[in-house]
Amino acid sequence: MEKNEFQKELEYFDRTEEIIRNKLEKLYTDKASLREQVLRERKDMWDENRHLILEFDDVILLSAQESNVSFAENQYERNELELQRLTKMEKSPYFGRVDFEDREIGDSGTIYIGIYSLTEEESHEVYVVDWRAPIASMFYQFDLGPARYEVNGHKIEVEMTKKRQYKIEEGRFLSAYDTDSSMYDDILGEVLSNYSDHRLKVIIGSIQKEQNSAIRSDTRRSCLIYGLAGSGKTSIGLHRLAYILYCNKDTIKSENILILSNNNIFESYISTILPDLGERPAETKVFADLLEEALGEGIKIEDYYTQLKRLEDRQGLDRIKWLRIKYSPEMLQYFIDYFASFTFQIPEIRYQEEAIVSPELLQSKMNVGKSTSFHSGCERLNHLVKKTIEDYFLLHKEEICNSLVDSQEDIISTKEVNVLYRRTIEEYVRSAREEIIRLNRLDSGKQMLEVFSKYLRQTGEGDEEVERLSDSLERGKLWYEDALLYLFVKVLMGEVSPFENIRHIVIDEVQDYNLVQLYIMKYLFPRGNFTLLGDIYQTVNSLTTIQEYDDFTRVFGSDLMQIRLSKCYRSSGDINALAFGLIDEKEHPIAEEYSYFERTVMKPRYVICRDMYSCLAPILERLEKYHSVAVIVNSDEEALAVKSYLQGRREAQMIISPEDELKDDVVIIPLLLAKGLEFDAVILFNCIHANEKNVHMRRRVYLGCTRALHELYLVEKDVLPESLQECKQYVEVEEWNG
Repeated sequence: MEKNEFQKELEYFDRTEEIIRNKLEKLYTDKASLREQVLRERKDMWDENRHLILEFDDVILLSAQESNVSFAENQYERNELELQRLTKMEKSPYFGRVDFEDREIGDSGTIYIGIYSLTEEESHEVYVVDWRAPIASMFYQFDLGPARYEVNGHKIEVEMTKKRQYKIEEGRFLSAYDTDSSMYDDILGEVLSNYSDHRLKVIIGSIQKEQNSAIRSDTRRSCLIYGLAGSGKTSIGLHRLAYILYCNKDTIKSENILILSNNNIFESYISTILPDLGERPAETKVFADLLEEALGEGIKIEDYYTQLKRLEDRQGLDRIKWLRIKYSPEMLQYFIDYFASFTFQIPEIRYQEEAIVSPELLQSKMNVGKSTSFHSGCERLNHLVKKTIEDYFLLHKEEICNSLVDSQEDIISTKEVNVLYRRTIEEYVRSAREEIIRLNRLDSGKQMLEVFSKYLRQTGEGDEEVERLSDSLERGKLWYEDALLYLFVKVLMGEVSPFENIRHIVIDEVQDYNLVQLYIMKYLFPRGNFTLLGDIYQTVNSLTTIQEYDDFTRVFGSDLMQIRLSKCYRSSGDINALAFGLIDEKEHPIAEEYSYFERTVMKPRYVICRDMYSCLAPILERLEKYHSVAVIVNSDEEALAVKSYLQGRREAQMIISPEDELKDDVVIIPLLLAKGLEFDAVILFNCIHANEKNVHMRRRVYLGCTRALHELYLVEKDVLPESLQECKQYVEVEEWNG
């Protein structure tokens, strides 16, 4: 870049920073007065309002005061959010620039792209464009030459004449360079080489073309974003949330979004992403919370991780048999169909000894067509009963009105007769609905047992599991799969109120859920679209997880978009080579073509050590330069043993509960809890030979390896087993004599 042009860039940067500082100064000035206004409105509401509602004027006054308080609070919150945005922006106002010429009208333009937009108030000149804006998509999708962007369905064709990237840190302009695809790998390599702490990072400056397409995919539809470990699924899913909020400002707020995971570790891992992208934090929930809230405090539920441990220990072959049945699509569909076509008890309603509602006639009407759910069937019955009563009263209106007049001692006016007539109809409808509720008052537990028993008889299975399940319900102590089935029935029967306010749901590690859970969530969030993030090669238990991507279509329908991320970025090239070798088996090859970003750090070290614990502290010393290191083990017991050995030798946080949060630089964590996380370096401890008999051994090792960004150690007592000999080419073998 020429000196003159570089000087112009510095001048633009200085002007941008000046605008930001001026805006910040005004926001800080306004903050005090806005806070005072909130306090004043709250005080006025308390002092001036009557605290007993005695008449209608009191209601009007209270409503006006509440409106004033709400308006003041909203102004203060907007000021706070803008302060947070501009404070971040001051450190790095933009990261890219695109120059272009409009092909149709010949005009040229320049845009600077940053995390948020920035406009100079007096001139209304746009200094920085939000990365989510349609025009900014060119930066991610195109190199120099023909390009386009789309606004409200209209494609605008342009010629991109310049594409430039900037390095700005802590408010200091460090460098600027023109880029294209050939240079972009160098820039990306530098980003990926950075060390990581225990928080997921904003990646707007290094989003790749296929990732950009996934982020900007149709916000009105649900989508499955899938790809191998390290392809950026979680980052893309959360950046897509920010994009959805940007595109639907008037209809979707942060409070209308839910992020769902299987444990609290993930919740802490992603906690800063939306705030760093300038949005309010969305609610995050663990699925277990939904389960416990819906079933209530009276039932003790086995947790998900306890279920996995017991199944891996092969505790009870009968349980495994019944679990396969309970999670099967055939049985779940049987339950759905049963409650959708449920035969309701219909009351007989009479008016002066004459039948208004005939159960037989109404049942024949109910049988015409098919309800989509138990709730819709119930609504349909109520509608038919109401309409039948109203039709009868309309047909016999004259004689009913005469009867009402005869029943009154005083002569009443026509208006009074009509009021009595309408009240009588309403009373009959209300009474009929109460009778419908009484006749169809069902116990969801008994219904679950009854439908389960019917399904088993249909398939030729015995009823012994029904008896065990009945006993578990009576004792209020359920296995995890039984609790899911119970919640599924309660949801199908409309006993659990759906979350009508949630408009978008992100589910990470969605392959670790099962069909029961997916159906439950589909019913619980009827107004929401879903972003599903998953990788079926990271499933480590075929009993409890999704094994085929087509299963998501089964639940969410054929309209579900499926977006594949075909390139992996997290781990170094050497680690990825080993990971690909682990899952690309001859018997079960990878179904689709994937690649990884070539970034050389160091080959994974396969450390052979007879006393495996003795090499841990020295290896951790080698890794001291990193911000996050994980010792990944097989079980809680092994985590305790490692923690005990390192006591006094090296500080390390032990995580064995899904309720824990990542805090220390070095963590000891079981493999199942490490899913979805990433660390600068990983020591995979005794995860090969200890899992040699496990049918998912390769996937377990693949999962552990792909948690590492830069360095990976595999610590084992013995040489690579015969089943992994072809992976020897991807590792450096180191014999430890300590």
